[in-house]
Amino acid sequence: MDAEGASQLAEYVRQNYSWEALDPKVDEPTVVNWDTSPSLTLPRDQMFEPYRSFRLIDAAAVGTTLIISFAWGKPEDDDGNVYLLPLDTRPLMIDLTDESALITLVSHHIEFTLGGPRESWEPKQAIKISDRLSVVRPWTPTPSN
Repeated sequence: MDAEGASQLAEYVRQNYSWEALDPKVDEPTVVNWDTSPSLTLPRDQMFEPYRSFRLIDAAAVGTTLIISFAWGKPEDDDGNVYLLPLDTRPLMIDLTDESALITLVSHHIEFTLGGPRESWEPKQAIKISDRLSVVRPWTPTPSN
């Protein structure tokens, strides 16, 4: 992926992974009929992590690197910590017009890095830059033997 593609990917993240965009706007588990099939939609407090607590601040492309900045937890519980989650897009070969491919790429990047509660990923994957700023080492697949 080139710098233009990384910029398009950042725009996709901004539009689809904000706190508001991830809010299902339901108070109890609800079946929602999408264009392709029905799906069970859960209220945010019943979602699995990271979506229950992930709070996008912004996404930007710096050359071919996608940088996702985020906080953790409900806005009213903000502790002031900001995390940066980078993704080197150079090796990616993805059709940016394919919604399914974009969902898979971004969700894997976020879910596989921040798959559980903050206590499960922060101590081993977050590199503290200052008192309230950390870079999160992204998940990378380990080669099979």
